[in-house]
Amino acid sequence: MAILPLGSLSATTLSAADYQWIGERIYQNETGGKPEHLTFWSSAEEFPSFGLGHFIWLPEGLDLPFEATFSQMVAFVSQTHPAPTWVKQPHPPWQSKAEFDQAWSSTELVELRAWLEATKAQQVQFIVQRFKQRAPSITRELSASQNKETQAKQAQAAEVQAKFDRLVQTRNGQYALIDYVNFKGWGTHPKERYQGEGWGLVQVLQAMPESQQLNDEQQLLQAFSDAAKQVLARRIALSPPARNEQRWMPGWASRIDGYVP
Repeated sequence: MAILPLGSLSATTLSAADYQWIGERIYQNETGGKPEHLTFWSSAEEFPSFGLGHFIWLPEGLDLPFEATFSQMVAFVSQTHPAPTWVKQPHPPWQSKAEFDQAWSSTELVELRAWLEATKAQQVQFIVQRFKQRAPSITRELSASQNKETQAKQAQAAEVQAKFDRLVQTRNGQYALIDYVNFKGWGTHPKERYQGEGWGLVQVLQAMPESQQLNDEQQLLQAFSDAAKQVLARRIALSPPARNEQRWMPGWASRIDGYVP
């Protein structure tokens, strides 16, 4: 069985209005629409996050199962809107939330918030472009090579692609896919695991019912939302107890409910 590359977005292109719509929803999800949350360090996390997509910037020496995307975003946006020089380093200048809080009103953080506020459109472009660039490789990452796959693995990969291809046909479906990837990743990063189980987009697509069982867009988006909650509930169950991840589930669930019109 031939497996096509997952994630052709050519069938449905995004207009400028679509970019704005998706960007505003992600901005609301991540910051509550509050500019002061463009630079943020939660008391429940070991790292700060920045910008419209709350891109993670890991302090030096911190090893966590999350992909740090802040530096990638800075490099992308700086092509047209140069960032303050000091933010181009691989790690933030603060090692703790206490240091960050102390620097809240510093010239550097005021400057960074102004730059992040002025470049929201470019940050949306980064999120969408990163999504488009990585989508075609996901099927290949599900298995080492097509020649070595079992028939069951081939069927599973094809079914993941079928669900993706249906979701990407509509603006609401594209928003759900793009926001979830920005929110919880693709699910292919080897570090993004608890006890061997991931919580990204691939795991959500795998947890959904078969595509042929979903009759219309409403059912499709509801199935995606339900599967995302299921996957995140499993993540919480497998997470280190000290992280107390259950406290985040109400906010996660509310965000995911927004995928269904």
